[in-house]
Amino acid sequence: MTIPGFVQVDVDGLWAVRQCYGRPESGTFHEDPCWEEGVPRLEVLFRRAGIPAGFFIVGRDMEHDRKRRQARKLVYRGYEIGNHSYTHRIGLTAEPAGLVLQEIRRTDRALRQLGTEPAGFRAPGYDVDSRIHRMLRRTGYLYDASVLPTYLGPLLRLASSYAAGKWLFWRRQFGRISYGRAPRTPYFPRRHKIRKHEWPEEIPDLLEIPVGVTPALHLPLTGALLLTMSAPRRRDLFRRLADKRRPVLLLLHAIDAVDCRQPIVLDNRRPRMAGFAMSGEKKETRLRSILGEFSRYFDIQPAGEFARKMLTEG
Repeated sequence: MTIPGFVQVDVDGLWAVRQCYGRPESGTFHEDPCWEEGVPRLEVLFRRAGIPAGFFIVGRDMEHDRKRRQARKLVYRGYEIGNHSYTHRIGLTAEPAGLVLQEIRRTDRALRQLGTEPAGFRAPGYDVDSRIHRMLRRTGYLYDASVLPTYLGPLLRLASSYAAGKWLFWRRQFGRISYGRAPRTPYFPRRHKIRKHEWPEEIPDLLEIPVGVTPALHLPLTGALLLTMSAPRRRDLFRRLADKRRPVLLLLHAIDAVDCRQPIVLDNRRPRMAGFAMSGEKKETRLRSILGEFSRYFDIQPAGEFARKMLTEG
């Protein structure tokens, strides 16, 4: 029996990445290596490996001509395009309902103008709640991919603060501690407790595809983690995940394929964690290995098609 797997990319522009670490844009919206270097490099890797990846796009970037043209190329080549909010505002669950709905709908309109119909959404910083799920249902989305099922949110925020060199612990990133009890496989979330699975009497209308986590420590299965692991450890990790016989979402970010030998994210800081000091060539080599190893254990497929099938079959 083949095990479904999903590979997705959050296309956070460099301006959005710097925002996450408390840095100003400093012109990075227009001169953006995440779009100019990261997205093309990842697309070539996916195309050569035959991987039907998904790209989650921030709506504001579609105001930029070159980024919009690059996004249209992704649509033309058949990649799934997802909604990643309009301004990549960290802490959506703390914002008024009208603003959150605007973040979803403005991006939805911008993506539809590319010639695609987005089926999935991921909240910036994995910050999602039942209210956002209700808005996704109203907007017609098939699935959400924001839940991070780990208890390590506070420790991950501390690590982010350490990398940034400033106190960012207050930010609503890396989900809620209670989401550590959420299923680690795609499930139909309850309407008022999205960390719990529900067997609805009627046909379900939203699927949650949680971000993958490691079996033991429940660390997020992201490029920030995988780029720093040795090949034997990665292979062992994927084997142990496959042994559980459940679908897994591997999440990359555009910055994972960008040359970071110059401190473009953290100004004068260049911590060795999360690939912040790694060359583009080295990242490309490791990403090729990561994708090959993941493909060995999982049948990678578009999450939108998987969600449509799950919702149809109930």
